[in-house]
Amino acid sequence: MHSNCGFGANHKLVLLTLVALSLQWQVFAVDFPAPITKCHFGDEKCLIEQAHKLLKKAATGIPENNIPSLEPLKVEKIEMLGDKNSALKVDLVMSDVEFYNYTKAKLLSIKGFSKDLSKPMKLVSQNINPRMTIKAKYKVNGNILVLPIKGEGLLTMVLDNVKSRIVTTMKPEQRNGKTYLIVDNIKLESKLDNVITDMTNLFNGDKTLSDSILKVMNENWRVLSDELTPRINEALAHKFEELLPKLFKDIPYEDYFLPE
Repeated sequence: MHSNCGFGANHKLVLLTLVALSLQWQVFAVDFPAPITKCHFGDEKCLIEQAHKLLKKAATGIPENNIPSLEPLKVEKIEMLGDKNSALKVDLVMSDVEFYNYTKAKLLSIKGFSKDLSKPMKLVSQNINPRMTIKAKYKVNGNILVLPIKGEGLLTMVLDNVKSRIVTTMKPEQRNGKTYLIVDNIKLESKLDNVITDMTNLFNGDKTLSDSILKVMNENWRVLSDELTPRINEALAHKFEELLPKLFKDIPYEDYFLPE
């Protein structure tokens, strides 16, 4: 009987130890959210696969990292003040902006991870999105190719074959003997093949004038795109600067990759 009691005590001790270790692991183990897994350093194919998993997961949100659903991706405001010396003399303010299908982008390359952590790291990724839609409230006033445009309502833009290049500069930061990457700056450049724009309530709902100016805009879409795309890129870059630190701030760079 005494022997059985001794075995029970040891068994309980083992259980308590396992529970303590389990709790300790939950507290101190920091990793990428499932199903994202680590890659070997320099394995670009694996990195692209994990990035696609991240985009798919981000579409519905990553609550464990305090990242909301990115489908649609929401931006508060995009503002464009027209160049008075160009063919586009338009002041356009877009608010409550939503980007649909942004997470459907296909990554083509990811480069720049370095073993030298003594200086800032520049990550360069390129992707293509077959079709992306932007919806927003708008207010516009000005001229396009000498034609007047004025209105306030809802805007929809459909962008085809959006090719993007994203440069993310990250600075190393030492904490508790580990190196963490801190997002310092993000720059985004885009090219696209076509834009179709629709606006409700142009010219106080005058259908004839609305149809006429929208036809001109869509036939000369590049005039608007060349001016507006940089503003869109800037707004998206600021959004990424807000979101990315939430994903990487607690993961040491030493833990990004599988051991070699």
